[in-house]
Amino acid sequence: MTIANPASRDGQPRGPYKRGIERRRQVVVTATDVFGEFGFRGGTLQQVADRVGGTPAAILKLFGSKERLLIAVLDHWGSVTGEIVARGTEERAFLDGFVELMNYHVNHKGLLQLYTTMAAEASTPQHPAHEFMTNRYRRTLESMRNGFRAASEGGHFRRLSEKQIAHEAEYLLAILDGLEIQFILNPAFDLETSFAAYVDTVYERLAV
Repeated sequence: MTIANPASRDGQPRGPYKRGIERRRQVVVTATDVFGEFGFRGGTLQQVADRVGGTPAAILKLFGSKERLLIAVLDHWGSVTGEIVARGTEERAFLDGFVELMNYHVNHKGLLQLYTTMAAEASTPQHPAHEFMTNRYRRTLESMRNGFRAASEGGHFRRLSEKQIAHEAEYLLAILDGLEIQFILNPAFDLETSFAAYVDTVYERLAV
């Protein structure tokens, strides 16, 4: 039996249920900042609790464990970055969304470092973020393939076969990961300029 969520006549959550959703979101946003600043291991539930005006026990009641909170943080981070990339999904311009994403990473380096670390650690099936990471990579590649396909079919890139589209998406993801790691390890590395230069070569190489 499905129990409907409490809602007002306009279909929006109300009362304690609405407050619970808002509180959960507040904790996730705050934990995103804490983990981005101190890392998952360095950031504590106490730090999150202090910033939201609560207790570690209350946070655990909401999420069950610090690991589950991490998944919520990664999911929130993924939504934010996904919205940024989506701004440039109009055919030829779809790569421009990734250029804007690099600017976001520069201004939120701690979050990028957290995500990169989790991606490596989550390679083992036992890791709490394993399923999240594998699904995210799958969805990211699919989105990139769709972008190259739309640009090709729209006449902005030369005609690409499905195999070529798949390869271009794989190259793009590899370039992103590689440049981001260099940025994390080398404070002097210019992430935005380096990725923008790569995008220029893609436009030149795939020009009609």
